[in-house]
Amino acid sequence: MTLDPHPRLLVYEKMGTYSAQFQITTQDGTSSKAMSGSCAYKNPGKIRFSFDAPAGNLIVSDGRTLWVYIARLNAAGKQDLRLQKKDENGKNIFLDTAGPGVSRLFRKYHYRFDGADQPRNEDGMNVFVLQMDQREKTGGYEKIKLLVDSSSFLIRRAIASDGQGKTSTLTFRNGEVNPTLEGKLFQYDPPESVRVVANPLVSE
Repeated sequence: MTLDPHPRLLVYEKMGTYSAQFQITTQDGTSSKAMSGSCAYKNPGKIRFSFDAPAGNLIVSDGRTLWVYIARLNAAGKQDLRLQKKDENGKNIFLDTAGPGVSRLFRKYHYRFDGADQPRNEDGMNVFVLQMDQREKTGGYEKIKLLVDSSSFLIRRAIASDGQGKTSTLTFRNGEVNPTLEGKLFQYDPPESVRVVANPLVSE
């Protein structure tokens, strides 16, 4: 019997809040870098990534405005998420919930279990392992190996590679579904000393 892994991730559409520790490692030839910290999500569209490394960096959104603060530059990008920007298929590029974001990932990639041994133990995690290949080679990551927790169906790790040999690995640890999260956690008010750059991701 073949099971479609996509419906298992509907857990994201039903999620009220989520928190975890994260680590991001990137390997590009002989160059590598690592980032880590804690993250939080609150439906609809509220996120917070607080970085321990690089220390002080912050990504936070209340669902309407996205802030990206870079400590070493003492600068923050302020992106208005209400701009009606479309992608090449006419879809809004800014999404307000985690569920559609995960569904969009499956629309853009062919996906399958990477073998018959499912679930299995990888790096101490009991997971389903999916292989994802970009449907259209439009740049960015062409392949993603996705490790999904066999009990909670939450994504534990994503290993993404592009056509130029660059690999990025995102790992979530100590994930908690529906913790109590205060609304002020997703608000950011930059001090006067911080340089603010408006709409660095897109413009009107």
